[in-house]
Formats: sequence, structure tokens, C-alpha cells
Amino acid sequence: MAEQNNHGTLVIEFVDDEGTACARLDLTPEGEFRSKGGARYGKILNYEPGKVYHVKVDLSVGNRNSTVYVNGEKKATRMLFAPVDKVERIVFRTGGHSDYPNVDTPADQYNDEPRANDVDKEAVYRIANVKTSSKDVDGSAAVLRYDDFARHADYFNGMEDENIVQAIPNSKSSEWMEENIPLFECPDEDMEEMYYYRWWTLRKHIKETPVGYGMTEFLVNRNYADKYNLIACAIGHHIYESRWLRDPKYLDGIINTWYHGNDGGPMAKMMKFSSWNPDAVYNRYLVNADDKALAGIYPDLKAEYARWEESHRLANGLYWQSDVADGMEESVSGGRRKQYARPTINSYMYGNAKALAAIAEKLGKADEKAFYEGKAKEMKDLVQNRLWNTDSEFFETVRGDTCARAREAIGYIPWYFNLPDDGKYDKAWLQVNDEKGFSAPYGLTTAERRHPEFRTRGVGKCEWDGAIWPFASAQTLTAMANYLNNASNPVITDSTYFVQMKRYVESQHHRGRPYIGEYLDEVTGYWLKGDQERSRYYNHSTFNDLVITGLVGLRPRADKTVEVNPLVPEDEWDWFCLDNIPYHGHDLTIIWDKDGSRYHKGVGLQVLVDGKEVGRRPTIGRLICKDVL
Repeated sequence: MAEQNNHGTLVIEFVDDEGTACARLDLTPEGEFRSKGGARYGKILNYEPGKVYHVKVDLSVGNRNSTVYVNGEKKATRMLFAPVDKVERIVFRTGGHSDYPNVDTPADQYNDEPRANDVDKEAVYRIANVKTSSKDVDGSAAVLRYDDFARHADYFNGMEDENIVQAIPNSKSSEWMEENIPLFECPDEDMEEMYYYRWWTLRKHIKETPVGYGMTEFLVNRNYADKYNLIACAIGHHIYESRWLRDPKYLDGIINTWYHGNDGGPMAKMMKFSSWNPDAVYNRYLVNADDKALAGIYPDLKAEYARWEESHRLANGLYWQSDVADGMEESVSGGRRKQYARPTINSYMYGNAKALAAIAEKLGKADEKAFYEGKAKEMKDLVQNRLWNTDSEFFETVRGDTCARAREAIGYIPWYFNLPDDGKYDKAWLQVNDEKGFSAPYGLTTAERRHPEFRTRGVGKCEWDGAIWPFASAQTLTAMANYLNNASNPVITDSTYFVQMKRYVESQHHRGRPYIGEYLDEVTGYWLKGDQERSRYYNHSTFNDLVITGLVGLRPRADKTVEVNPLVPEDEWDWFCLDNIPYHGHDLTIIWDKDGSRYHKGVGLQVLVDGKEVGRRPTIGRLICKDVL
């Protein structure tokens, strides 16, 4: 609103990050509201003093034009008068536009400027509010821009022959990543590269089927797969990882295909592998807060839970599984046809019951909530009382009534679902730093290294007797992050998590390039399937979910609070940023800037919601921003 229209000038300019203007609006002393297009000005309207004008301007650097709307009515489209690659700021300035002096003005002059001693009559302009938004694909990001990371996709595209193409080819990979992924930056170049590599490889496994999107585990066809080459073993990993994609259609389709893709029913081989699907679906909800989708899938999750109860429940209340149906064949404690009570399926059933209880509560089904809470309590008691070996201080597989006397990585899975009581079972975590336990040069082994049967099953046939499997690494690291976040007095620190994440990155290489395969030697890092085509891009684990919820520390919740607890030791990284995170219908940004010099948004750890700061602390650590969503 201008308080006058017979004197004074207001100039509004749209400029890039170097201050170069590409579009301009003027309120002139003659009472004209005008816009500059190319070399000419065009009149928009005659403005009146004291009248409020709501002005909207759409700018496109790609099309090189700006469109002006006043009070909801389109008034003008003008060509940008300068080429810029982006618009960063809006400048409001009173007084006429000055183009003098310029580079050709003589250095020495001896005449006075016109009206050198005059004072302009005061003019007043009132601006009630200014709101900006970006129409860029990654415009929801507050700090980072995808263009600064596109080089990663370009490199990955160039390092392979694309012999198998599914829904999104390499030629569209960068475009897909720009549209879908949270952006991550940190001082560790290998960590950052692996983050983008794992999104790039995840995209390869999205498949269009006659019933909608699916997600494969192998790119090559497997004779034991379900329709569309789908395998149920890693559905939980697929959901945990894919829940961070901005476009929900991919994961919506993947879940729908598994539960309704077989003539409206679940896929035929869905029960061939142990499942923590209800837990994963609920944890997806903790990110997208989609009540309608949760209510829609709830009957299917209940039915799946009931099928496991009917088919795999032992007389003592525990659940049995063979190691092959756990996706962990040739383990130290199990067997391909042995029906043992393993920490896997029993922890899964606890996690699934907890998830179903939480969903029932969300849907206002009090009786069903109580029912599943009872199931969860029963499983919690059974796991702690029957699967905990007091001699080894570890959760173990039980053969009949006897512990297998083998510490295996699956003994950490109870913490994946926050099952164990605080403080009573913590000593199990001491084994992750013990080189006779699970600590190895290339990560965490699947069986303790001191066990007499460690790595005795041969090589090349999917042995889980000690070699490192990313499937298990992802489960153990998720469990470790939960433990570090929830334990009152943890026996390990965030340094352990950080070190193991770095080893996880180092392990995902082959011939000097990023690579994710089936399993690897714990000492040499050699992928034990060698160069077999089946092993390439094995989609059987998470990584980016560990970066987001562990290293950066976004802890998904059902309420309106944002909780962040980075598991990055304060002396390791001076800065990092996770941006463009879809969360509860908002866009989150998490920044750590030790001295404020990297992102110039202040010192410390801070959280932005839709670009606005909602919480900050000066040191790295737990930050809880209450009721900000």
C-alpha cells in the first residue's frame, strides 16, 4: 500500500545470489504500477493511495519470463531482462532506479549533479507480508540444492553397463532422485557418496507390474521368487528405506502389491520368509502420518499376524523358524529344515504386535489395542525368559529347551523393536567392540568370531556362519541406534555406532567403486559371490534409513514433536545437513554447524520446519522440538 501516488518511487527487484536483477516492478511518481520486460516498461494499472494491493509474481528462469497478478487477476507477462540461473532474493528500494555512474563515466568531473542540494518529499509504502516459495523440483529444501549433488548420479551412470532396466532407467535416475530423495551433505565424502549411491541403486529395483509398483531383491530372475520376481525376505528393509521418498506412490504400490497383488489377496509366497511387515508399515506411518492409508492396510496386517500364529507357534508360546526362511541359511545355530525358536521371528512378532496395538489405538479400537498389547507383553516375557542365555549374556536361538550356545547377530534384533528391559541385558552390546565377538575390519560379523564353527560352512552358498551380510548389518545398526537412544546407561557410545557406519560404507565397494552385494569376507572385504551378476545391486538391506535416523538422528514419532539425536561424536564432524525431508506433511531440515561458518544460519544443531527454525541447541545432542508440526 502506498500512502501517495503523486511523488516517490518504490522499486521491487528480483535478483540472483550475486545481486543481478532479472525482473522489476515500479510504483512511479506519476501513479503508475508498472513492470519491466526486456528493454521496455509496461503499465499494469494506476495505483491509488491508501488502497491495498495483493501482488503475486511467478518467475521462470527456464522460460525467461515473469507473470504478475494483482488481487488475483493476471495483469502481465514480461520477458526477464537479464539471464540468471536462479532467483535468490527480493529487493525493495525507494528512489528511482540508478544507472549512473557506470563503467564508462569519466573519472574526473567538475559539474554538480542535478538537484544536488534538494531533499525529496517523504513517501511512505507499507508492506504487510512477503511470502516466497519455489516451484523447483527440490524447492521444498531450505538449504541444499540437488544440482550440487547430481554429479553422484552422473558418476554412477557412467560406471556400469545397464543390462537390466525396470521402471526408472539410468537416464532418468538423476531426475528421479531430484524429485524424491532427502538431500544430505557431510564432510565425509565416502559417506555422502554412499548415501546417494544407495538411492541410485534402490531406484533400480522399483518395478512396474500388472498390479502396480513392486520392489525386487535381485535384478536377475530367481526361480524361487514370487510373481514379478518379488521375494518377501527383505520387505521390512524395503519399507524402512523407501519411507523417506517424497512421492508416496512407489511405496504405496509396493505395499499394495504384496497384500493385494494376487487376485486381490496377498502374494502366494509372502509367508515363505519371516516378516516384520506390520512394524515396518507402522514406522512408515510415523514418517508420513497418513491416517487413511494406515486404516486401509490395518485388516491386512491383522490377517498376516494371525497366519503366523496359526502356522509357526510352538506349544511353549514361542515361534519357530528355519534359518533359510529367515533369509539366513547355513547359520551356526540353525539348519535349513530345523524348526527352532530364533530371536528373529520372536522379536518380529513382538514388534508386529506393538505396531498393531499402536494402529488400533490410532483408529480408536480400544479392545483390539488391549488384545495386541497382551500379545506383545507375552512375547516380551518369552523372549527375555526363554531366549536369554545367562551364561553367555546374549539372546540366542533355542533348540528345543536348550540354548544353541552361539552368539549371533540375530541376538541384537530384540532391540530393533525396543523389546528388552532397560539395563538388564546391556552386556550383550559389549560384543560389538570385541574382536573375538563381532568386531571385524569390514564390519559386524553374523556370528561371534570366537565360536569354533565360525566360517566353517564353506564359501559361496549363502553361509550365515560369520561372514558379513548387509541384511544383518542393517538390522544390528538399527537396533544399536535404538539402544543408544533409549538406554539409561549404555555400555557403548555413539563412537561405536559412528565407527560401524564408516565400516559399513567401506565394505560397500568393489574394484574401487561403490557396490552393494550379498555378503563379504570380514577381513578382506571381498564379496563372496565375486562378480556373479545375481549379487550386483542386491536390495537386501538399508543404509539411508540408518543415516537419517541414526547418524543425523531424526527419531520418527506419532505426535507433533520433532526429535533429533545425532549419533555423531562432537569431535568428528563440524557440520552436516539433511534437507528436503518429507515428514508429517511438512518439509524438515536438520543442520549441525559447529561454529556457524558452513551454513551461516547460526551456531549449533537446529531444526527447520518448512524453512522456519523451530529448535536449536549449541552442542550436538538430543534436541526435542515440541508441538511444531
